[in-house]
Amino acid sequence: MTYEELVDLKFHKGLSTCALVRLFPDEIERVSEVALLEVPDATLKAIIPEPRKLNRLMRLKKRFLGKGQE
Repeated sequence: MTYEELVDLKFHKGLSTCALVRLFPDEIERVSEVALLEVPDATLKAIIPEPRKLNRLMRLKKRFLGKGQE
């Protein structure tokens, strides 16, 4: 399962994060990252202490949702 497919299912087809976890239990880390894409940047910066992980999420957010640095 690719990030593109997960983003499409979550944001375009409207599946919930819980539904994605049930459908793809082996991809829980990717599903979790996709779920975090809808969290505002300021909140992500407050809850993700590791700079590497935060940068990854910000890049994914910009790539798939065209958002970032709000």
